[in-house]
Amino acid sequence: MAVKRDELSAVDEWQADLEELELFRNEHGDDYINGIKPIFDIRKERVYDSFWNWCTRDVAILFDLAKHPTINNIDLIESISRSIINRATDKSIAQIQHLCSQTNGEKTHHGRIMRLCLQASISFKNRDAAFIDSSPDLGPITSIDKQGKIIYTEKPRTAPFKVRRPSIPQVPYAVGSYDHGILTLSDRLSSIYAEDLDNARQSGMSFRGKNFLVTGAGRNSIGFEVLKCLVEGGARCTVTTSSYSPEVTRMYQQLYSRHGGKDSVLRVLPFNQGSRKDIQELATIMVDGWEPDFIIPFAAISENGRELEDLDSKSELAHRLMLTNLLRLLGTIARNKRQRGITTRPATVVLPLSPNHGLLGNDGLYAESKRGLETLLSKWKSETWRDYLSMLAVVIGWTRSTGLMEDNNIVAQGVEALGVRTFSKEQMAGLITCLLGGRMNAASQSIPLVVDLSGGMGKVNDLKEKLTRIRHELKAEADVRRAIWDEQQREAALTGTADKPRMPRELSRKANLRIQLPKLPDWQGVSSHAATLAGMVDLGRTVVITGFSELGPHGNSRTRWEMEADGAYSLEGCVEMAWMMGLIKHDPHAQKNGNSWTGWVDAKTSEPVEDGEVPSKYMSFILQNTGLREIDPSTCDNNYDPERKTTVQEIELTQDLPPFEASLEVAKSFQLQHGSKAEINKAESGVYLVRLRAGAKILLPKATRFNRSTVAGQIPTGWSAKRYGIADEIIDQVDPVTLFTLVSTFDALLASGIVDPYELYQHIHISEVGNALGSSMGGLSSLRKVHRDRFLENPVQGDILQETFTSTIGAWCNMLLMSSTGPIKTPVGACATSLESLDTGYDLLVSQKVKVCIVGGVEDFVEDVSFEFGSMQATCDTQKEFDAGRSPSEMSRPTASTRSGFVESQGCGVQILTTAELALELGLPIFGIVAYTGMAADGAGRSVPAPGQGVLGNARESTSGTFRPPLLDIGYRRRLLDMRLQQVNDNCQNNLDLLEHEISYLKEMGTEGFEEERYRREVTATLEKAAKKQEAQLRFDLGNQFWKNEPEISPIRGSLATWGLGIDDIAVASLHGTSTIKNETNECSVLQSQLKHLGRTQGNLLHCVCQKSLTGHSKAAATAWVVNGACQMLSSGVVPGNRNADNIDDALRQHDLLHFPDTTLKMDAINAVEITSFGFGQKGGQAILVHPKFLYATIRREAFEEYTTKRDSRWRKACKAFSEGLLGENLVNLKTSPPYDKREEMQVLLDPTVRF
Repeated sequence: MAVKRDELSAVDEWQADLEELELFRNEHGDDYINGIKPIFDIRKERVYDSFWNWCTRDVAILFDLAKHPTINNIDLIESISRSIINRATDKSIAQIQHLCSQTNGEKTHHGRIMRLCLQASISFKNRDAAFIDSSPDLGPITSIDKQGKIIYTEKPRTAPFKVRRPSIPQVPYAVGSYDHGILTLSDRLSSIYAEDLDNARQSGMSFRGKNFLVTGAGRNSIGFEVLKCLVEGGARCTVTTSSYSPEVTRMYQQLYSRHGGKDSVLRVLPFNQGSRKDIQELATIMVDGWEPDFIIPFAAISENGRELEDLDSKSELAHRLMLTNLLRLLGTIARNKRQRGITTRPATVVLPLSPNHGLLGNDGLYAESKRGLETLLSKWKSETWRDYLSMLAVVIGWTRSTGLMEDNNIVAQGVEALGVRTFSKEQMAGLITCLLGGRMNAASQSIPLVVDLSGGMGKVNDLKEKLTRIRHELKAEADVRRAIWDEQQREAALTGTADKPRMPRELSRKANLRIQLPKLPDWQGVSSHAATLAGMVDLGRTVVITGFSELGPHGNSRTRWEMEADGAYSLEGCVEMAWMMGLIKHDPHAQKNGNSWTGWVDAKTSEPVEDGEVPSKYMSFILQNTGLREIDPSTCDNNYDPERKTTVQEIELTQDLPPFEASLEVAKSFQLQHGSKAEINKAESGVYLVRLRAGAKILLPKATRFNRSTVAGQIPTGWSAKRYGIADEIIDQVDPVTLFTLVSTFDALLASGIVDPYELYQHIHISEVGNALGSSMGGLSSLRKVHRDRFLENPVQGDILQETFTSTIGAWCNMLLMSSTGPIKTPVGACATSLESLDTGYDLLVSQKVKVCIVGGVEDFVEDVSFEFGSMQATCDTQKEFDAGRSPSEMSRPTASTRSGFVESQGCGVQILTTAELALELGLPIFGIVAYTGMAADGAGRSVPAPGQGVLGNARESTSGTFRPPLLDIGYRRRLLDMRLQQVNDNCQNNLDLLEHEISYLKEMGTEGFEEERYRREVTATLEKAAKKQEAQLRFDLGNQFWKNEPEISPIRGSLATWGLGIDDIAVASLHGTSTIKNETNECSVLQSQLKHLGRTQGNLLHCVCQKSLTGHSKAAATAWVVNGACQMLSSGVVPGNRNADNIDDALRQHDLLHFPDTTLKMDAINAVEITSFGFGQKGGQAILVHPKFLYATIRREAFEEYTTKRDSRWRKACKAFSEGLLGENLVNLKTSPPYDKREEMQVLLDPTVRF
């Protein structure tokens, strides 16, 4: 019975708890219960302090804006200029000085703007950051147009606002002291405040070294604008938000990066002021370096629409948040200061009061909450916390366009007609900020102060009725005008005099799906370089990129570039993604409204879809299923789900198991493994029964959650090789990485304007096409089948082993697409595989072993590799990232102070390399010149994955000489070349003269069968061919690689000088940027050292692009994507920003030649791009791409124009094939036979002149 009584007691207690909870819910309501839930989490803290980098970014933006100042951007130019000056550093000043040298000085607006910014930056460099109140004094204007629409605008006021006090006519706002419950206005304090306001507009106010706690600073709030002012003044601010999300943190990051002054810091924390627990935890961390000097508790909840009879759960919550817990927050901070003995640093509390003490009504307990705060002014003296808090109360008046007041904007002009002054939120924020930076703060230390910023709102009698009348009058006038307008339209329609505006018929937007084409400069843009470059290189050994493609988390190279450069898909990009993901297709038999339909249809319903409808129908799905995202098992090899990672554990049986049926062969195999622990018996039915006895060991599957790596950059969900025209037979045979590569390679050929790969063999021999496609691990899906599926005796194809070899990928591409007999090389360089491939292809072309080479890399995402990367802590811990409030798309943050490891991705990247000579001859588009590639090891060590500095050697050159090596002077090299070409010509002419003597001699000798003309023709051709080879060699030796074996000229400097460029002409560095601490630290150090060693001009900052912030890290394919992006930068002049770089690591600040943009920048031209890559196993690589205009400068104008015609024609044919391939789902045309008759194979291979 005792047990039953205990059980009954527990039930009663449980029932009592339920009743108590029900009582609580009934009394307080759901809004209150939900509104007091704690959300504070220190793991979600964001700290922004890299003002130094955003300053250099703003200089770059200003330089672009100042080129074309207009009435539309002049305010932005002024604002950015002030921001630059306010956080000027040695680095930004050097940058402005360099950019000034690129302008025409004081002769243009561009030059004057930059020069003024430079002078002001130099003057302010050693000063503290300052808040200067530049908020315009705008008045509200409400108008009604002839159609009855109410329109709200603002315009500058004609006269300043003044308090109606004749004794001090120049004082706009009254200030008083509060003592013994009495407010005493002070002319002296009011005058001081007026002076402070004037100072704030002139010299400004600094908050350097001051700590602020700000609550209630959401978008469109006064607090948000105050926060701008504070960080502009160099303050250290902690701002809390109750709506914490990636979008909200991005909002604060943008506020800081745009307004943060020198030495300012902004800390963002999730916090619910309705929660007591959150208040306690927030107060706990406001210590040490964050000890608050000011508290701005502006958090509020709207209670509009609630009269006395309607007070509800939300009203109670609002009262708790705006009064009870505001006081609790202040008390907790005061107690913390008391406990730590901090009596010399009281925190000034900006108490938000209101003139609305029930004047407006319908606002719940708002007035009571605000009125209740006023008691603090008396308690300051009657209680014991005055040493820890001082009171600066602000009566905040009618503030327009805030979240609480925006609906009242249209009546603001009418309110001002009543004698009330209304304020913009920017103006109110400026007024409040001046209180904190001026002398009012010091005055409030000895007695509470009250500042009247109400604008006279509390002095209007019957304000609610007057507001209602204003609103009714506006509505009535709008209704009358609307009625008159409607009547006029009806009358005009009846009389035939209607003024019908000619509106063009709205057409449905169509997507123009095309392959990319690099912008071609006109000859005028090329000719400026032709004087020095014409004929200076051997085109037969100049390597160019004629096409590229990729498959990755954001689709192909075209769609990835849209997301990288613009942050969104265009209509064309969205349509292509929808097709790629199997959301839409082309159906030639489709109908719409009973009529034949030409266009896209929904892949599931077959309903017609207009091009312009694709974004609205599918964009949400596309964004959710592309990019970096939580792993989708349906897209993974073997349906890998990190939430249920399967492993096996060996278990020893402790008792016999029931017998099970098996064939004799299988039964014996069990006995072979388990010996006497496996008993075999033959049943009467003839079947064999196997019993595992105690002591036998079995493997038991189990599932665990692998929460370290649950995010990856998978290819778009729904991608299928079959949609590109690859047959099921091939899909079932090859590894997925081969399918990725087949599609990417064919797309890259199309980008080269090559519709049929066999077209190449009309111009070159089949042995002159090379293949250097690589992978770090090859066919991982097949490797899993070889090991795991074989072990589990799952069905596996018999020839699966071949699909595991890395070399098989390139082999399939050759067998199914190219049918070449040229060299096939398989670079394996881990994360640097694609750069090693580029280096291999470059060497093949320069050594003249091939004239075309396919390069790139491919990598899959599979369970085992993901687990091992996680085990070595190379990838970011996604669970910690989620705990920190990061979304999957934010988890790859190269250069950011909080980066913690890379995010894996999968895909393929391919480039088509050819000689410049072949590209010009065939009219292939040229995306970039491969000016240099190099690989380097890192010396002695014990860590395979550790990034090293071996690539520093690409800048190696002796500095012992006094003078610049003459070979760097292209004019000097041209003189040498002209002299030696003349020698070759003279020698050739001498040989031709000797030929005539030889012919005469042979004729005199009467040689039998001598054919004079044939002999002359053949020998002349041989001599001229030899001369041509000598000329090409001279151009190569004095042009392409004049710097080889010259210790005074580094490979980087020399490869740039080939094209008349120098180290200052590299505009962008596309970093390896994996989002690991060590990589970026090492990589930036390498780049800085190279640039400094090679003498880059101080202030000529190198923009560092980090593509992996968007794509994640695809290992072998990574650098191929980077090369593709570099080509797109060269063509467009656009430098994509790293949008995930919310705060740049302070360790990178020392690199004064580097800049890390977080937003896309537009440049006039990008002449050269540097690329670095670092792979496990000491694979360091570096490449330089140069704009193709420098190549065009080496040829004649006639040749350039002929090339242009060929190129455009080829591109149009390729676009046609591309469109037809998408519609017909047969984009990739696989070959089944070589371009020659198999019986002629020996002849074809042995004759280098054979063409098809």
